[in-house]
Amino acid sequence: MARVTCYMIILLFLLPVPFSFSMDVNDALKYILLIKDVHKYYKTTCIIIVHSDIDTELDQTSLAYIWSRAFSQQGILTMIASFSELSHERKFQDYTTRPLCVIILATKENLIEFSTITRYIDVSFFVWLVMFLPYQENSMRNFCQNPIGNPFNLIFNTEMLVLCYDHPVLREWYALRDDKTRVFDLATWKSGQGLNVTTRNTLYARRNNLFGQTMRISIVNESLFIEMKNGVLSLFWGAVVRELSKSMNFKIEVTSIMSEYGSWNEEEKIWEGVIGELASNKSDMGVAEFSMTSHRLDAVDFSLPLIMSHKRIYFKKPDSSSVHWSAYLKTFNIDIWMVIVCLIVSVPIFLTVIKTRGRVKMNVLTDNYMHVWGIYCQQGLSEFPTETSMRLGFLSIFVSSLIILSAYSASLTSFLTVSTVSLPFSTMEEFVDHGSYGLITFRNSADYEIITSNNRSITLKLKKLIKEKHELPLTAQDGFVQVCNEKVGFYLTKAIMNAMTTIPCKTVYIKASGIDSLALILTKRSPYTGLVNYFIQRYKDNGVMNKLKRMYFVKKQFYDTGYNSVTLSGIAPILSVLAGGILFSCLILIFEKAYHQFCSCESKRTYQFVFWQKFFDREIGTKEGRRDQNLAFKFKKNQLSEILRKNDFLT
Repeated sequence: MARVTCYMIILLFLLPVPFSFSMDVNDALKYILLIKDVHKYYKTTCIIIVHSDIDTELDQTSLAYIWSRAFSQQGILTMIASFSELSHERKFQDYTTRPLCVIILATKENLIEFSTITRYIDVSFFVWLVMFLPYQENSMRNFCQNPIGNPFNLIFNTEMLVLCYDHPVLREWYALRDDKTRVFDLATWKSGQGLNVTTRNTLYARRNNLFGQTMRISIVNESLFIEMKNGVLSLFWGAVVRELSKSMNFKIEVTSIMSEYGSWNEEEKIWEGVIGELASNKSDMGVAEFSMTSHRLDAVDFSLPLIMSHKRIYFKKPDSSSVHWSAYLKTFNIDIWMVIVCLIVSVPIFLTVIKTRGRVKMNVLTDNYMHVWGIYCQQGLSEFPTETSMRLGFLSIFVSSLIILSAYSASLTSFLTVSTVSLPFSTMEEFVDHGSYGLITFRNSADYEIITSNNRSITLKLKKLIKEKHELPLTAQDGFVQVCNEKVGFYLTKAIMNAMTTIPCKTVYIKASGIDSLALILTKRSPYTGLVNYFIQRYKDNGVMNKLKRMYFVKKQFYDTGYNSVTLSGIAPILSVLAGGILFSCLILIFEKAYHQFCSCESKRTYQFVFWQKFFDREIGTKEGRRDQNLAFKFKKNQLSEILRKNDFLT
């Protein structure tokens, strides 16, 4: 508050001071409304009142304080600076955007001083209101009405409004490369009435003629969007540049045809390719499908996007004649397969229980498993059971197997005949996790820069899959040749794919993250960037851009490979099942033969053992019988002898 009071006291002392030039204090106050209207028209953020460092009879400092006080009272941010302070434009760029600089010129010394300062600053950063104020004999009247050369070092996009003493017309000043100041009558002004703008056109609607100036252009060799044909730029980007040359009235001069879009060389610390041509000021415009990155924005300016396109990774379409091994299982859902397996496992057990009346015999259970498996494989029974319960059970199995096999055959036929070709992955995350494919993109392109320099987790994984830099393609055709001959994915935008007329093979794709903006490039801080963007937006609004797209983006053609014949790999699953069944049958046969032979040997041994055992038993029995007979005979003989002896004794 104390500082404001101090300023007000100073102003009170300054106001009564009589000026020794032809403009009094009242005349100074009448310019306030003009400056305010200019500030409002150009939509500037603040006002910088710039005065000379040289002391003259015109007290410019006092005049600046009068205006500053008036603008501050109206809530307009205002500051006062000298020409020497204006040379430090970086200071202004740090804390303000689009300021209005009010330049007070009264003498030729002021003119020379301001002209010198403009050599070292970016005149396009400020909006200028140059005021040639009355002083002595107004010696610069002829100069401000008919400027000679380019004394203020103006460029095409400079916004400078000039008040020439008491002249009622305010003119815009700008210049081209010919160092000739061009003027445009923008508004009229009368004392106390403010600014009266005589046109409603925007800046580039009223300033869109380059008067035949030559525009140096660099293009990318073998680009799908630009080429030189009979000395004329053709294809989509070439047509856009030709339309711009007609609208802006400039001549096209192709100064270089480069093989690369542009990349930063870490060793030499320079830009290469087309971007290098613009960074070294050898060209004014780069014509190709340039992708916008933050690193490139430090070197060149980008126009409005001509095409917005999604990024994709393209792969060779898998051969539809090659049947995946899992195709025979994909006909049914996993739940249906589980039900079928449960039926095959559980039904034989129930049949065994029914036949044996509650007892489980392994030989009966094995037979039932073979019968049930045979039914589901469309095999009949050698003997149909006589029991009614068993008949009903087998009839149910026959019906269920018929339904299941019919549904399986129909589903398998449709699954194999309809070409539903798919990759083993469907997202970029699955692609990097799968790891079976490599990755390619254009050499020294924005996509290569993003993949190799980004530290995101998914990008780090992509970096491991990308091929060596010298193996990457320079053109889209070379890239798709690698896709068709190798197991790699091609990382590029959809627009480039659409621009191709022929592709060596059919492709499929997965979506990658991000949307690519394809645009023209111009030199950094080019004065023509705004005008180019103005006409590009007009082309989009009035349909010119869509017309050019329909003309140059035609339907692509694939090389006709004819009908795909079924190869050995296509029937590999069927042959594998057949060969596996034969091998398994042979193994079972060998096992059965060995088991049968083993059992036969055991039975022979058992028979021989039983035979000899019976023989020995019979021989032993005979001997024992004979011995018993002999003993009985002897016993009888002894008894007879004893009886005879007793008889003899009695007699």
